[in-house]
Amino acid sequence: MAKFTQVDDRGRLWQVDDLLPREQADEIVSTDWSTMATSLSSGQESWPRQQINWDDATARRYSGYINHCLPEINAALGTEFKSMGGHFWIDVPGFDVAMHTDGHVPNSMQLYWTVPSEAYGTGFYRYKHPESLLYQFLSRPNSGYIMLNHLAEDGSQPLLWHAMLNPVPEGTIRVSSYWRFT
Repeated sequence: MAKFTQVDDRGRLWQVDDLLPREQADEIVSTDWSTMATSLSSGQESWPRQQINWDDATARRYSGYINHCLPEINAALGTEFKSMGGHFWIDVPGFDVAMHTDGHVPNSMQLYWTVPSEAYGTGFYRYKHPESLLYQFLSRPNSGYIMLNHLAEDGSQPLLWHAMLNPVPEGTIRVSSYWRFT
């Protein structure tokens, strides 16, 4: 059964554990990602990252597993998301992400599937400085985070600074899925 844990005092950052039932998660984790068709990730073409093409039947099946969890996510977070869509990324050796905010991307979820170790998760920061760590997500299969980045009641945009500062090591990959809620 999925577990959702609020990790900040504003209710904008949530730890997700065991989102999918074990058999579905095991299917995703055991996938030979090297056989799947990929393309450059839109807006991230210069990054050492590939995006799984959605014409792949396996990727569509996995997407269905995750989309099926939307009612459970809404119940746990008190949200009323109507839909979600996303993709799978393969991060290759050398991949890392500098500290940034997602601007006006309102609400998203990243789940980790294949990882070099737990040290390759996303860290969230109080402000744009590596010494201001708010919460470090561990990269464990079938876990990740939900970031609620929608406008505040006063119309201001929250600044949820985050990064993945450990480059993916040689001889490994990091596979994650990224979902946007609407």
